[in-house]
Amino acid sequence: MSLQNSKGRYSFADLFAGPGGLSLGFKMSRFFEPIVAVESNPKAAETYRSNLGVKVIEAEIGKVESEEVANSLLRLANEGGHKTIHTIVGGPPCRPFTTANKGGTRWKEAREQNNVGDSDIGHPDWLCFSKIVYALQPRVVVAENVLGFKNHDDVFSKFVDKLESFGYATSSCELNARCFGIPQNRKRIFIVGVKDFAGDKCSLLPVNPKEGSAGIVSVKDAISDLPELSNDASGSQLSKYRRVRPTRYQSLMRNECKVLYDHLAHSVHPVMAERFKYIPSGYNLRKTWVEGKIPETSMQSQYVRGNVRKGFSENTLKNMHSNIYRRLRWDDAACTITNVRKTVLIHPQQNRLISVREAARLQSFPDWFRFSGSISQQYQQIADAVPPLLARAIAIHLAELLMCLPKPIVVQQKS
Repeated sequence: MSLQNSKGRYSFADLFAGPGGLSLGFKMSRFFEPIVAVESNPKAAETYRSNLGVKVIEAEIGKVESEEVANSLLRLANEGGHKTIHTIVGGPPCRPFTTANKGGTRWKEAREQNNVGDSDIGHPDWLCFSKIVYALQPRVVVAENVLGFKNHDDVFSKFVDKLESFGYATSSCELNARCFGIPQNRKRIFIVGVKDFAGDKCSLLPVNPKEGSAGIVSVKDAISDLPELSNDASGSQLSKYRRVRPTRYQSLMRNECKVLYDHLAHSVHPVMAERFKYIPSGYNLRKTWVEGKIPETSMQSQYVRGNVRKGFSENTLKNMHSNIYRRLRWDDAACTITNVRKTVLIHPQQNRLISVREAARLQSFPDWFRFSGSISQQYQQIADAVPPLLARAIAIHLAELLMCLPKPIVVQQKS
C-alpha cells in the first residue's frame, strides 16, 4: 500500500503546538491528521487554529494536572468522531536548554522555581508530557528540542526511559533542516517512540541526507522573488510578488498564491540601520568590528546618557552570540532563524531586518500560512516552530514504518 492510495490517516494531538509547524508538516505527509492541540500562548494558538482548523486547548501543560489534559484531549477527539489519538507530537519550550543559555542559568532557575527533585523527570513540561503519553497510550510519540537538551540527563534520558517503560521502542537523533531542502542551518534533537515495534530502533527516524545528494537551498533560492523593502518603507500585509521566474523552492512555497501576504519587516532606529551598511554578507557585528570594517562612530547606540550616546562595550561585543546582528548570505543557507527583531537578522542585500514572510520562507512555511499578533509576536512564533518540511520528512518516514505494523489499540475515554 502506498501513501498516495492510503485512505486511513493516523490522528494526532500536538502538545506545546506553537503556531503549528510540526503539525503542518505531519499533515502535509497526507498520512497524519491533526485533531486537537495544546498551546499556552494566545496568539500562537490563534495562528494554529486559523491555519489548521483544529481545536486548541489554551493551557500551560506543566501547570495543569496531566490526567486533566489527557481527558480533555480525548474528549475533543471523541467529539470530532475519533475513538482514539494514534500519535502525540510536541516540542516543549527550549529556553532552559538552549546553547545560547550560557552557564545553564535558565535551567537552574527553572529547577528552583518548580521545586524539581532528583527522583523523576527534572522539568514539569516533560514530566507532564510523559504522563499524558501514559494516559493515552498512543501508537507513536514524537518530541523535539534544541541540541542542548541532550546534555540534561535528568530530563532527556529520564524521558526516554519513561517511554521505554511504557512499552515504546525509542530512538533519538540530531537532524539538520538544511539537509532536507530547507534554506536554513537548524539542528534539533528528535525523539521517537513506537509501540509494537520489533525492528532496528535506529530506523525509527530518518538520517540526514548527504548535502550533495539534493543540493543546498540558498537564501537567494528562497526569497529573491520578494519585492525590495527598506527600513523606512518596511512593507505591508498585502503586496505582489516580483515579476521574476520563481525557483523550484519559491514555487513550492507560493503553492499557487496570487497575493503576497505579510512581507512586512520591523523598522529599527536610524542609528541602528546606519550600522547595517557596514556589515558584510555572512558577518556579524562583532566580526565586523574586530576586522575594522565599521567606524567607531557607528558603534554608538541610539541610547543617550546625558549628552553622550552610549557605545558598545568590549565585554558586550566579546559575549555577543554569533547569530546576533548578523547579515545573511545570499548564496548559502541561513543561520538558525530566531526572533528577527531581538537578534537583528539582516537581509543579505538590503539594509533592513528580514520580513515576516522571509523568515517564514526560511523556515519552510508556505505563503498561504499567516501568523497572528504583532510583528514581534509573529517573528517569535516563526522562530519557535519546527520547519514544516522537516516535520513532513519525519512523518513520511514514520508512515512507511507504520504501514507494516499491526493496527493500534483503541483507548476509550474514561467515564
